[in-house]
Amino acid sequence: MGTASNQAPDVTEIRAFLSIDDEGDFAYHQSEEAMLASFEYVSEAACIIDPAGTQYRLSLDSARRLRLSPGLGKVDGSWLKQAWFTALRTHSQEHRVRRLLPTDPDAMLAELLEVLALEQGIREPGASWRITAAGVTEMAPTMAEVDRRMSELRHHEGLRVQDPRGHIYRPEWLHQHLNPGKPFYVELPVTSRSNN
Repeated sequence: MGTASNQAPDVTEIRAFLSIDDEGDFAYHQSEEAMLASFEYVSEAACIIDPAGTQYRLSLDSARRLRLSPGLGKVDGSWLKQAWFTALRTHSQEHRVRRLLPTDPDAMLAELLEVLALEQGIREPGASWRITAAGVTEMAPTMAEVDRRMSELRHHEGLRVQDPRGHIYRPEWLHQHLNPGKPFYVELPVTSRSNN
C-alpha cells in the first residue's frame, strides 16, 4: 500500500526514463529509443533521468541524430521534487495522480516513474485498477478506463480507486456539480483510508 515512507517501490523491472522538457513538463519513456523518438532537438529536454537517478542531456552524434549524453551525475532530489510540484501546478490536467511522495530521493524517483507510467496508460501484465463505489468493486485496465467509468457515476460519496501497485485514492473534481470532467486521484494516507 502507498505511504509517504522512505521505502522505494520495486523498480527492478522498470527500464525507463523520466524526462523534463523545456516547458517543465514531465514524461515517462519505456526505453531509450522511445525517449529519443519523443524529442526533436537537443534543448527540448531540460533533463533526462534514469531509474538509478543519473541525469543526462540530449546531444547529437556525428550524423546529427539525437543521442543520450554521458551521465552527468546524480539528480538533486530537492530540485526534482520542486520541479514536480511546479509541473503539478502548470500542467495539472496532464498529472492528475497525486501521490504522497517519500522523503528519500531514490524512493521519490521510483514513485514518479510509477505515477508517470500510470498516467500514460502503461499496463502491467496481470494488474488492474480497482474502482469501489457503493460497496461494489469493478476492475479497469488503465487510468483512461477509470476516467471513463468515473464520468458515468452520478454519486461520488465513498468512492475509492486503487491503482495496480496498491495505492488508494479519493477522486476529486474541480467542478463536481457542473460538467465534472476527469478527476484528480488524491492518495489517501494509510491512517485515513478507512475513515474517508
